[in-house]
Amino acid sequence: MYVYFIYVLAVTMKKGSMQTQKLCLRELFSRMASSDDEAALWELHAQYFHRLYRFVFAFIGNKEITEEVVNDTFLDIWQSRHLLPKVLSAEVYIFICAKNRALKQLSKQNKHADVLTALHDIECVMVRTPYDILISSEMCRRINRAIRLLPPQCKLIFTLVKENGLKYREVAGLLGLSEKTVENQMSIALKKLSQSVPLSFSS
Repeated sequence: MYVYFIYVLAVTMKKGSMQTQKLCLRELFSRMASSDDEAALWELHAQYFHRLYRFVFAFIGNKEITEEVVNDTFLDIWQSRHLLPKVLSAEVYIFICAKNRALKQLSKQNKHADVLTALHDIECVMVRTPYDILISSEMCRRINRAIRLLPPQCKLIFTLVKENGLKYREVAGLLGLSEKTVENQMSIALKKLSQSVPLSFSS
């Protein structure tokens, strides 16, 4: 359990950084809406492309099409920039736009199955940052191995909560699930993580 709790502590330390990013995102929205600032769009693209790529890939499962869908998402946001001041949660809004684009693409491909039961596996890798000073390279490797073994839906929810800082209710609304389902999936993820990571590195 020691390694697992070190991981949780490191994630907690990142929350302040996430809050700063959300304030920055709100500022980018403001610049796009009030000044037609294209530089703000490119900053948004740089900050969120890889996050949205991973999210959209879970629905699409094709690298080239996923990249196209994500780029179209940023175009949609730009073309609707006059609506951005009315957005309550900028972070959630971006993911909703990406999901809508992904579902539109699936409709073009005549794929009408329940997307949450046909999710593609995504890469979910914890990268060490200055906020992870308590996590060694070996610990990081073991944690990532445990995360990779999570089922696709569980891994997607885990990524949205722990790596993107979304609240359970926000993830539930985004994916069309109950908040209880999200809570249960997070419990499964954290339990599997704690069970998969050894107590120490001496073994």
